[in-house]
Amino acid sequence: MARINGSRPFPEIPTRHPKVDVPLWVVLVGLAGRICARLVLFVLRHPVLVGLLLTVAMIRDRWGLAGLGLVLLAVVVLAVGWRLAHRRSFAWLARWLRGRLRLLIVYRWRWRPVMVHTGLAIRIPVSNGDRVAFAETFPRIRQVRSDRWADRLRVELLYGQTPQQWAEQAEALRQAFRAQACRVRPDTRVGYIWLDFTHRDPLADLVPPADLDGPDADDDGGDGDGWDDDAPVDLAGIPVGRREDGQLWRLPVRGAHVLVAGATGAGKGSVLWSTIRGLGPAVRAGLVELWVADPKGGMELAFGRGMFTRFATDTAGIADLLDDAVSVMRERAGRLRGVTRLHTPTVDEPLIVVIVDELAALTAYVTDRELKRRLSASLPLLLSQGRAPGVVMIGAVQDPRKEVLPFRDLFPVRVALRLTEADQVDLVLGDGTRDRGARAEEIPEGLPGVGYVLADGQADPVRVRAAWIDDAEISRMAHRYQPPVTGATFDFDDRDGGWTPDINGWAA
Repeated sequence: MARINGSRPFPEIPTRHPKVDVPLWVVLVGLAGRICARLVLFVLRHPVLVGLLLTVAMIRDRWGLAGLGLVLLAVVVLAVGWRLAHRRSFAWLARWLRGRLRLLIVYRWRWRPVMVHTGLAIRIPVSNGDRVAFAETFPRIRQVRSDRWADRLRVELLYGQTPQQWAEQAEALRQAFRAQACRVRPDTRVGYIWLDFTHRDPLADLVPPADLDGPDADDDGGDGDGWDDDAPVDLAGIPVGRREDGQLWRLPVRGAHVLVAGATGAGKGSVLWSTIRGLGPAVRAGLVELWVADPKGGMELAFGRGMFTRFATDTAGIADLLDDAVSVMRERAGRLRGVTRLHTPTVDEPLIVVIVDELAALTAYVTDRELKRRLSASLPLLLSQGRAPGVVMIGAVQDPRKEVLPFRDLFPVRVALRLTEADQVDLVLGDGTRDRGARAEEIPEGLPGVGYVLADGQADPVRVRAAWIDDAEISRMAHRYQPPVTGATFDFDDRDGGWTPDINGWAA
């Protein structure tokens, strides 16, 4: 009995096949029919391209080169007017045309040999008389989206294939199609995947800070400084940087805790300062209070203390700050129980954002047993119960291991900047995220602030870069976005590390 690979237990007896004479005209007719079939298939696959070529040929034949030049000039003028009138629809058409062109020039020619050499094509044995031949079946490209940064291909999987098999061949696909990066993402429909080939990195350059204040309307009681003091702030998504598709990266703050993990020099400060800056208008309006803890002695966050309602640097002061946050959380939860499931910030009851620069200094590096007990009790309470009453936390950490940060799973929004080990990606973002393209350990040291973000309910991680906030911008925003003075405020006292009241507001 023949095995499935076509080999037989006994050697085949040589046979002499009969010779058949075929007339020349039959061969020519067959070749002509094959060429016509291929032309028809090309027209069906690329109707727009064929139509454009026929249109150009007809214009050239009827009006000559001068007429063709006038038509092309009219098309350019129309395209420019279309882009100015409705940029979104023009961008969609440009992406569609670019995708069809890339499909024709690049992927149609290389697709089959690449699938064979990467093992993603399937060979099926087919019986052919006394011999066994093999028929190759290839995955099909169903959709192409292309822009100036990347090509995105929607591919239909063959029977028996899984997205994990394609993820294992991501590096081979990147090399075959000469791309800077290749990511494999499952589609919402079963049996399909998305291949993202990045050819140009939109995050290679520094990202400027977003414009938070609009022009002053002069009729809303503004202070006449040229900026709108009542500019709305969307706390469900404040602008902190740029995504890999060129859009704004919006980080949710209301109803979410945020964890930022990254090695030394990975850009955790860029994420924290971009977040603080994005909350600036809400701080100035009295809708948000920033309670900031900097266990590194204030070396990183002390520059912006003019915006902070609470600021602590020593471990004892941080423990007091977190205990007060727990007290506010419990008091609000008791009042809001049965009234609402999510706190709405107001001037009388603002959203409290607790920012901790280095969480490991409060969990793994504390030597005082009493302080460690207090911190170990307050941090999990805030993370597990603080979102609904409006007490949220933004924490940064260098080492995301379980023994250093045992409650990292309580952060619904997680950002992985450059990490030192491949295993740390799944520790921060969740199991399987590295296979889905979040290669945080491969981020170059020359790209601080670049990372991957993943939120609850989000299927795949998104590559992002936080805006660069320099010292001059920090000084400007610390002066501009000071919280409103209502009665006595508290200033940080550098002499004893405590807080002293000042009825005149923040000290210079």
